[in-house]
Amino acid sequence: MFIGLLLTALGSYSAPAEACAHLAAGTSFWVRLTAPLSSYTAKPGTPVHAFLLESPECDNEPVFPTRVLIEGQVLSVHRVGLGLRHETAALEIAFIRIVPPGANPIEIKGRVRLVDNAREDVKRGVIHGIRSTNTPQGRISSRLKYLPSLHLYPDPFLLGFKMLFPIFPEPEITLNAGTDMQIVLLESAKLPSGLASVPLVPALGDEAELAMSLGGLPERTFTGKGKEADVVNIVFAGSQADLEEAFRIAGWRQSEAVSTRATLHQLYAFFAKTNYPTAPMSTQLLQGRKPGLTLEKAPHSNERRNHLRIWALENPWEGTPLWASAAVRETGATLSLQHKGFIHHVSEDLGEEQRAVVRDLLAADCVDGLGSIARPAMDHMMRNATGEFFRTDGSLTVVRLKPCTSDSRGTDFNDSPAAQPGSRAFRFLRRQILTVRSDLWRANCVYSLFDLTRMTIGVIRRTSSHRAEAAEFRQGATLRPAGEMESFGSEEIAGPHGDTKIVGNRK
Repeated sequence: MFIGLLLTALGSYSAPAEACAHLAAGTSFWVRLTAPLSSYTAKPGTPVHAFLLESPECDNEPVFPTRVLIEGQVLSVHRVGLGLRHETAALEIAFIRIVPPGANPIEIKGRVRLVDNAREDVKRGVIHGIRSTNTPQGRISSRLKYLPSLHLYPDPFLLGFKMLFPIFPEPEITLNAGTDMQIVLLESAKLPSGLASVPLVPALGDEAELAMSLGGLPERTFTGKGKEADVVNIVFAGSQADLEEAFRIAGWRQSEAVSTRATLHQLYAFFAKTNYPTAPMSTQLLQGRKPGLTLEKAPHSNERRNHLRIWALENPWEGTPLWASAAVRETGATLSLQHKGFIHHVSEDLGEEQRAVVRDLLAADCVDGLGSIARPAMDHMMRNATGEFFRTDGSLTVVRLKPCTSDSRGTDFNDSPAAQPGSRAFRFLRRQILTVRSDLWRANCVYSLFDLTRMTIGVIRRTSSHRAEAAEFRQGATLRPAGEMESFGSEEIAGPHGDTKIVGNRK
């Protein structure tokens, strides 16, 4: 059931650590960097500092509370530099040690599986940077123009187009403090005996009464034209001040209103492959109302971000205001002529975004209780307003907030920006070298035909997958049944600072 999955993902069950002696190879967990790291300045052996967002598990039980320190080092790195040798950067990090409080360090062998919402991709534990010339403006000026000929760089059209679009994405990898990574263990790790039990956050209490009060809550939001859009999948209980403070500390930002300036900023972010942490969101309605808060988290990329629309509900619960929200993870951006603007592709798994939101709030130490309400009559495969498919188990996650006791970053958090890769003159020279290098290799009909063929095959595969999903959708396919409403009972969830522990039982 979803409750078990949520608790597992958050590292939320309590258990005596001595019942398990090893972390198995293949175990994964989430960490957050506490200091910036860049391929431009890093060297093999450079230390990497982070803390646990989510505990690794042993026998399906968490071993540590969140905020436990974890240490690593750079294994290998190559930077782009002037671009004479490399067009793209690469960075390999090894996480080597977990440092629980009051216990000896635990040696591990962990590698990066995923960098959350990053421009970069991870392959076999190595973070691979982007190629600056692989942009829409680069494709037009350096490839599509040369499709019918062997004409090479340069010519007046190409030079004119590059002057019209002088945007050149930064090729170096920059991971600022606050970057979240999913780590996987390559080998089993021995656990010492005598580790303390994991402190827990209490359950909500009377979920049955809450479920009744939320019985009329719509399952979906709607666009202004009446199309079904996102799923209402999280409810918050708390004051507006607590809600806003929790997400501020968790690193989320309020989106801007739509304007000419915002549109130009978004266009720049699209071409420059950079982030826009307060980009406007499209309007969605719940019971005919616009959201009171539109929050997002986009630390690295305009294309990949978490976003959340929040509406105040009329009826409180136990005297506490309730807030309904629709949480979605966006995985890519497209400039769409059909929709007359930017549209974002969304992650197929809505449960992933529910877990990510709760994980952030737990790390911020702003959660007083968690619960979940099943909606067994709800469809489990849906299509949003732009035709994207997503899946859900139908559950409604409920988060009771508390005043945040401290800034989640802590005193060891170094949020100074990473070093800039060279002066303006250096970056200008690098741009010319990378552009000429790319054009000499790619600005010809042979490469253009290859690239066009590759893109066409990709479109055909996506179209085929889309048709299969549409057929499944028409047939009413669902995930496993959501079942009856579940509750946490008195079960508890691992707290971020080890300062909450209430023991009970679990349904």
